[in-house]
Amino acid sequence: MEDPPRRSSSDGFTFSLGIDVGKTSLELALRSEGDIIARTTVPNDQEGHNALVDWLFEQGASPKETCVCMEASGDFEKAVARRLHQEDYRVSVVNPRRIKGYASSQLQRTKTDSADAALVARFGRREDPRPWEPPEAAESRLQEPTRARQALQKEKTRAQNRLDGAEDEAVRRAHENLLGEIERQIQDLEEEIEEQIEEDPEINDQCSLLETIPGTRLQTAAIVVGELGSPERFESARQAAAYAGLAPRHRESGTSVRGTPRMSKVPDGRLRRAMYFPAMTALRFNSAVKAFGDRLKERGKETMVVIGAAMRKLLHICYGVLKSGRPFDPSLHPGT
Repeated sequence: MEDPPRRSSSDGFTFSLGIDVGKTSLELALRSEGDIIARTTVPNDQEGHNALVDWLFEQGASPKETCVCMEASGDFEKAVARRLHQEDYRVSVVNPRRIKGYASSQLQRTKTDSADAALVARFGRREDPRPWEPPEAAESRLQEPTRARQALQKEKTRAQNRLDGAEDEAVRRAHENLLGEIERQIQDLEEEIEEQIEEDPEINDQCSLLETIPGTRLQTAAIVVGELGSPERFESARQAAAYAGLAPRHRESGTSVRGTPRMSKVPDGRLRRAMYFPAMTALRFNSAVKAFGDRLKERGKETMVVIGAAMRKLLHICYGVLKSGRPFDPSLHPGT
């Protein structure tokens, strides 16, 4: 018995727009019936986004007839995705690895912005990527300070490493001063994050629920709420973990290839990185995560595999708490 034909994003759409997103510009390729019918480049700013909408209407590509696809590109895609979403276009923001894999499957050898835009348009038309939804306003506002804090934490680690390796006294003083300034900025951002949480009752309730989970403090809770968004976006905890880049990627073939499982990757991995230290704490003090980790250790799993699994388990618990609206109950999260 033959499989039913796969439903494509081209069903119901006459046009497919591919956007190659850059920091300062957007390369556009518009397809119809599989052929490129128009190309252009616009600035990646508000004026350019207005020009993009006008250009689409000039081509006759209305929201009801056009699907739009673009790669996630370090947040440079969010403003244009939001603008097109506001105009009622069906927008998909895709992991660059999917596009890269698709390019390989199509044997594409040309690597230019224009060729990339055309490829993204074809991908969006044929592969039916999930429609993008903008984050809620409060969650979106929370992303900016939490992301800035994460960036400063990375700078703090670098500054500390440089300080540890410095022997010249003047150089050490310079690194100490820089480290102190970074720490002050982190403290300022943490206060800003706490104020934003307190000002929004719904966000405050969500963070309070997450803080009932051993291993999850307020700053981690803020990242989970800001990056994960509403749990209603996901059908399951497994899907939320995949979104965060916490789904294991197995590498096996026949009887001879047995690669070590590794985490899948997402464009920025902020949520994945945010779970690392909380998972380390949870492996000691969270009964559900500790039991889970102990079982993996008994099976001979490597330390980093155990930590990765604990990160995933902890995010599953976060999702469950947010989805149910109830505080953490270890009996509902067995260590399996």
